[in-house]
Amino acid sequence: MAVLNTGLSDVHWLPGGARLVAEARAELPQKDGLAAAFAGLVTLRAADIAVPDQDEVAIAAGTVRGSTSRPEGALSRTDFRLRVPFDETAAGTSLDGLATAIRTLSAGRLAVVPALGEWDPSTVSDLLLGLWELPRVAVLARVDPAELGSPDTPERALLDYLDTGVPPLWTNRWRPPAPHHVLIAGVRLGAEGTLLSVVDTYRELGEDGVHDQPVEWIAAGLESVLLVADARHAEALAQAVSYAGLRSGGAS
Repeated sequence: MAVLNTGLSDVHWLPGGARLVAEARAELPQKDGLAAAFAGLVTLRAADIAVPDQDEVAIAAGTVRGSTSRPEGALSRTDFRLRVPFDETAAGTSLDGLATAIRTLSAGRLAVVPALGEWDPSTVSDLLLGLWELPRVAVLARVDPAELGSPDTPERALLDYLDTGVPPLWTNRWRPPAPHHVLIAGVRLGAEGTLLSVVDTYRELGEDGVHDQPVEWIAAGLESVLLVADARHAEALAQAVSYAGLRSGGAS
């Protein structure tokens, strides 16, 4: 279990989590309407699969762009190489579309297993617990930011949460009209609380795009998860989903 001291407390990175952070920070920010493609691109590059840009992932995933809601201070990014369709009434990226893009662009080198069901803190924790023995894994999460805490919550409040289990009072000011895609890359463990390290798609969210969220709030905001690992570990991903009491759409 890799550990990195960040000044707040030790981060226990999921296998390959530190590489995901590095790749995400190198790519920030997402292009307008391409949060899912951003997460997919970071996942592919962290697995040493060369993909030119977010556009390539978006086209493979069948992404449709719509009007973009950005956090305060984040600038628009429209340097598209490919023409990604725009339609306000059909905007978004489906779970199946993103999974297909990762499988296709990796030429089958990566397995993608969805995790679906009723989310609560223990379900999230159990799912992550089942992933520690893999050599590397990516956890792509579709969440409602309105359920999360503020990415700039003071360190002292997060430390107090770890000690007491009482979530901080700071709520997220950014509340987009549709769910948002992020990566969950690490865990911080306390006496009473658990923080998850979220790799986001805008530099303004947290510390250079990474922020910590109580597991309770992640669970409240979660819609779905995609687990990605090397193809030979497909069964291990499916077992992690089953262990957490969730259901998957099958391994590939």
